[in-house]
Amino acid sequence: MSVPTTVLLHGAGVGAWVWDLVIERMAVPAIALDIPCRHPDATPERCARALIAELDRRGLDEVAIVAHSLAGVLMPDLAAGLGPRLRHGVYLAAALPPPGGAYVDALGAVERALLRLLFRYNRDGLTPGPAMIRKELCNDLDEASAAEVVARYEAEFPGLYLTPTCVQPVPAPSTYLRLLRDRSLVPARQDAMIARLPQARVRDLDAGHLAMLSAPAQVAELLTGIALDCALARVAA
Repeated sequence: MSVPTTVLLHGAGVGAWVWDLVIERMAVPAIALDIPCRHPDATPERCARALIAELDRRGLDEVAIVAHSLAGVLMPDLAAGLGPRLRHGVYLAAALPPPGGAYVDALGAVERALLRLLFRYNRDGLTPGPAMIRKELCNDLDEASAAEVVARYEAEFPGLYLTPTCVQPVPAPSTYLRLLRDRSLVPARQDAMIARLPQARVRDLDAGHLAMLSAPAQVAELLTGIALDCALARVAA
């Protein structure tokens, strides 16, 4: 039975390290990759191309990609580049712009204007203050984990926020993992993202935005189940 490798992509500010607790609990092959997005020339298409090149380098054929938060904007370009190699797309409280739109287009008018303004005056990268990071990302984390997130948070550049994504929809089966205690992408906003994935299964977790740190066992169990379902579907076909 061929089980796809689960590829874990982090959201804004954090890196592949944020998935460590999940990977050690996975019962199927899994890797976490750093998204090469923290430089002025980053775009969704370029980041997707670099990630696919890394999958090729590792000899990975069939994959299930888990996109957390901001990484959701990469899925159309990843799907276009991977084709049938992408067995399943998993969206963990992920942002999904309208087809051919940018991350910023998934926001309200005031938020769009504010984000564009902030990036205009922060050309060396944008980093929220520690209080905001704790409020939006760490509300269900213990103090040690919250302090680590604040200490390791990296500045973000505008590429993944302002550059339109590939117009092509994601053809692979998909699952949206909705985080009920999320203060960064609140459940109502997640529901708007889910509406753009009419065929997706939806699973709920009682966790905040960094569920991979606050609820790693539950996240690992869900992702393991998805990978095994992919394998069983291939056998049945």
